[in-house]
Amino acid sequence: MSRGELKADAKRAMKEAAVSPYVVTVIMGVILLILGSVQFFLDLWEEFMAEGIIESSANVVLAFGISSAVFYFVNLILSTILQFGYQSYCLKVAARNQNMSYGDLFSAVKYLLKAIGLVLMVSIFTLLWSLLFIIPGIIAACRYSQAVFIMAENPNKGIMECIRESKEMMAGHKWEWFVLGLSFILWDILGVFTCFLAFIYVTPYTTVTLANYYYALKGNSADFTAWEQAY
Repeated sequence: MSRGELKADAKRAMKEAAVSPYVVTVIMGVILLILGSVQFFLDLWEEFMAEGIIESSANVVLAFGISSAVFYFVNLILSTILQFGYQSYCLKVAARNQNMSYGDLFSAVKYLLKAIGLVLMVSIFTLLWSLLFIIPGIIAACRYSQAVFIMAENPNKGIMECIRESKEMMAGHKWEWFVLGLSFILWDILGVFTCFLAFIYVTPYTTVTLANYYYALKGNSADFTAWEQAY
């Protein structure tokens, strides 16, 4: 399969989407920006206490601890919902499924605990492999790269089932997926140099391309098959 063809089809799919991928990305970005701002102020609060700018009394430390704990869980919940919801939306864009809405971004609320469990399990497995060396960690990340797409498309599947299917799908394709991800590095650099504004285009472009790759691996998308035969 060609990286160029995957990307070209992603661009066409984004243009044909019933719900603008740019608006969906902006909505997600605003929420993530708010979460990042809260984390910034918490870090600043901690730094001020450490430097003695703010008195580190028992009440202040307790307030900081409670605020940090509450925000940790809020951040975990919202970031997980957005991660799965965004990939669910991009799967619909890639498949030309016009039955989409802005609500897709929050569709993971229905299976939130399972989604959090998948993220934690993938993180643990990747971390354990990373303890051996950097390369095994990267290989593990590639091995489990399809797990979120699998659950986003099939919320009824179990955590370990998604992990196992991702492992099976990526057998013999890890390097291919890794290179596909690397091919967006210049776009990511552009995003940084434009004060992240370019990510309004880069994020859906990248994710829809990866969704195309997921469908290609899965081999059950009529739209993708028809498009592939045309080349």
